[in-house]
Amino acid sequence: MGFPTLKKLTEAFKNRDDVVFVGIQTVFEGFGINTEDKLRKNQLKYEVQIPMAHAAGDQQTHNIPEIMRNYRSGGTPWTVIIDPSGKVAFNDFHIDAGPAVALIEKLLQQKRSRLNPFQHPQNKVALLLK
Repeated sequence: MGFPTLKKLTEAFKNRDDVVFVGIQTVFEGFGINTEDKLRKNQLKYEVQIPMAHAAGDQQTHNIPEIMRNYRSGGTPWTVIIDPSGKVAFNDFHIDAGPAVALIEKLLQQKRSRLNPFQHPQNKVALLLK
């Protein structure tokens, strides 16, 4: 998922407090161009108003960033959608905005159907981007 898709998703869920977006630029190659400064410029260009982080691998040892190992991502852009219980619901190279919105809505509906009406829901759907 690139910045244009991310922008569409953040707009689709902008008034929801049960969906969280976090962007993480993982650098495993192109260390000279995939910089924190470039990440910030793209964030501003596409007006994506979410927390963004930069996770660089080690250029000398060719080690990939830890988050790439933890989520077994294979490149960029990469999308991970985590359901309210903390389980990975989607983990792949590409997803369009429409299917991503549908999946997130499905996860939220599943969460609502499991909740006791007297409990306050604390769990959120998280979207982790690489």
